[in-house]
Amino acid sequence: MKAIKILLAGLIIASSLVILNADKIMELFQSVSPQEATIVQKGKESCPVCGMNLPMFYKTNHAANVDGKEKQYCSLHCLVDDKEHNHADTKDIKVVDVTSLKFIDATKAYYVVGSKKKGTMSMISKYAFKNLEDAAKFAKENGGTVMDFNAAYNEAKKDF
Repeated sequence: MKAIKILLAGLIIASSLVILNADKIMELFQSVSPQEATIVQKGKESCPVCGMNLPMFYKTNHAANVDGKEKQYCSLHCLVDDKEHNHADTKDIKVVDVTSLKFIDATKAYYVVGSKKKGTMSMISKYAFKNLEDAAKFAKENGGTVMDFNAAYNEAKKDF
């Protein structure tokens, strides 16, 4: 009987933690509502590499044309994983601009790498901005280093 009570207490605590964590998920910096997110790939709102919900991690989303189809990734980490490990031929890479929430050319973006805002699929965050001024302001407020796409891509490769 004592074992059953301990088991039930554990289940109650575990379910409470899940509920608390569900509330925290909605508070993630990288999250937007599904209505605010632009989904460029057809058929699903999840990352093709890891399965994470794209609107939930929208501010770190990347997109690329792969074999004539649009793929949308939850993060630079997953784009790098697909390109480097699955040998995806990614073309026309885009990233969400944190300020406008619109996709922009990743090669022209300014990335803030290593801010105090949590990363997606990586311990080191990588957020992109269309304007250098926006990136510099974000870095001043949240820490991190401003860099270009190639440098941010190389940082993401270190995850592997």
